[in-house]
Amino acid sequence: MAQQSGEREPAGVGWKALALAALLTCAVAVYNGFPLTYPDTGSYVDNAIDLLRVKKPWIFFRPLTYGALLVPFANRLTIWLLPLVQGALVAAAVALALTMARVRLSSRAFVAVFAGLSLLTSLSWFSGQIMPDVFTPIVILLASAVVWTPDPVGSPRFWGITVLLALGIASHLSHFPLYAMLLPAAIVGRLALDPAARSWRRAAMLAMRGAAPLLAAGLIVIAPNYVLYRKAVLSRGSPLFALGHLVGDGSVQRYLERACPQHPYALCSDLATLRPDVDWFMWDPNGPRARSAAAMAHGDSTLLREAPLIVAGTLRQEWPAVIRHSFRDTAVQLVTFGVHPGEQAYSAAVEASMRRLGPSVEAAYAESRQARGAIPAATVSRIHYWVVCAGLLGLLLSLPALRDPVHRPLWGLAVTAAIGVVANAAILASLSTVHPRYQSRVIWLVPLLGTVAALRWLERGRADRRGDEA
Repeated sequence: MAQQSGEREPAGVGWKALALAALLTCAVAVYNGFPLTYPDTGSYVDNAIDLLRVKKPWIFFRPLTYGALLVPFANRLTIWLLPLVQGALVAAAVALALTMARVRLSSRAFVAVFAGLSLLTSLSWFSGQIMPDVFTPIVILLASAVVWTPDPVGSPRFWGITVLLALGIASHLSHFPLYAMLLPAAIVGRLALDPAARSWRRAAMLAMRGAAPLLAAGLIVIAPNYVLYRKAVLSRGSPLFALGHLVGDGSVQRYLERACPQHPYALCSDLATLRPDVDWFMWDPNGPRARSAAAMAHGDSTLLREAPLIVAGTLRQEWPAVIRHSFRDTAVQLVTFGVHPGEQAYSAAVEASMRRLGPSVEAAYAESRQARGAIPAATVSRIHYWVVCAGLLGLLLSLPALRDPVHRPLWGLAVTAAIGVVANAAILASLSTVHPRYQSRVIWLVPLLGTVAALRWLERGRADRRGDEA
């Protein structure tokens, strides 16, 4: 794809700057004394350990992808390197996205930006965490990069973008609808902002280039489920997640009150005690999902088998309420972020998984600030809020001043990222429930782009003054 305005593409960030940026993203993990964890961390680590020991992994609720990526780190020595590697992936994604947006940042400026993001935003809380959430902002950034890159198919950088994007999409089920929303938006943005791309041939080429990572991610996730369970699906547990969400907003309860006399679902026996709480339904040891999982171990998958029928019936009957709740929860999720004390607390399940990596790893986890309840969550969350507000203000003030054609790729990146932040809130609010973690994983993109736009504005101002003096 031709570059616009005849501008020479800015040189990429050097490897030394990338390495320093990756080191900076380890700030919170170093402060914690151990890679950060979440209650779900244990299941991913267990998948990695089982793969190493050539055991048949239990694939049910989540894709195997992130567990497979953890394999090199599932031991007492390399577990400490995971925050650094994940930070390097984030730094590479940011560098690629900025390069495709024709943004020139010196190595010193790039490192300075990462220093601020690592210390003052949620970035290092997720790059340093053993969870696939680190890939969500990578997917958003590279959704823009894959559309704006001038590199031909087959070039090393194009393949780098495609492979990292495919792995990012495949790492979490929510990334599939996220990318499916981002890709058309990014293509439309490219066509609207770049006159040279306005042809059916170019549009078709952009669509094919952008669709390749999504198709590859689908194969990565579907293949293990088909090989092990003869089911060509992204997740065998998706209906249960949808059911849990609808239980959480009370829609299922209203549906079952009318349906149970004609359709004696197994869940009808729990109708009187069904709480409007998705976390209780999915994760409480005494909740319906936990009892279903125990029953499945003995060959009974009644709840999983009936879940699609209950979800379909609920949507037919309660669709106005479901839509209303989704819009409401999206608005709430959009401004709900920060470090949640309950999400940064000790977990017996995580400790059990760390025990499998060895006594030293278990001891390090138990002695971490997180496990000891010594994370100042409220203070950190206030800082994150103020920095996000400052980043949004910087973006709103700077971007409108950058109206020259040379800045159109930056507009494309900013618009794609904004859609990604909103889409992330909408998807998680519509499929799960409102949690600070869901929006925190992407909200650091706001101060990133606010800072970049402000720096570009200042650079343009200096260039204008030099022109006036000449």
